[in-house]
Amino acid sequence: MQYIPQRIDKLQIMTQPQKLEPTEESLKLHTLPDTDFWLKTHYGFERYNGHVLYDEIAGDFEAVTELEMDPRYTFDQAGLFVEVDRDNWLKTSVEYIPNAPSHLGAVVTRDGYSDWSTRNAASDLFKQRLQFKVVREGNDFLIYARTVGEEWEQLRIAHLRCPEGQALKVGLYAASPGTEGGFETAFHSFEINAHSRKAEEHS
Repeated sequence: MQYIPQRIDKLQIMTQPQKLEPTEESLKLHTLPDTDFWLKTHYGFERYNGHVLYDEIAGDFEAVTELEMDPRYTFDQAGLFVEVDRDNWLKTSVEYIPNAPSHLGAVVTRDGYSDWSTRNAASDLFKQRLQFKVVREGNDFLIYARTVGEEWEQLRIAHLRCPEGQALKVGLYAASPGTEGGFETAFHSFEINAHSRKAEEHS
């Protein structure tokens, strides 16, 4: 199902953003400052208040979003978010670092502890449209990113314990961990489709 622009009303909101502006071609989301998703590990703080627009999906799926960011402050970020429960979730995004390489990667949280895999990303990435993709196959999650028109780059394969039959929260997300202010992301598409590994293997 493609949610943007015709089916935005089917998405639920986790932490109301400063501003949501649907247009004919996109959904513009302006973040609040001091928003993020991170639990326990290393940094000595916990945050669970990023902005997510999500649907609840049971079974295997493929979720893709296409976006353009206009980041302003350190760690401004946008991408995809998948949650089993508060202590078990993942996010994938690019995080903006002024005057230095930014970070493209994924945070995976299990049993209340977050870990972060990342690689450097050039600042000109933010001048392009970006796509993020998460594929669920059972309890395994394959995480990808690319600029539009390029090949998918696999960022991570992660494992989350998902109770059988439970619907997961699957959504687009944005956050601004700094306290200076927020920023705007234009989400041009957000699509979730049922994904059958067996069908692929026999195609």
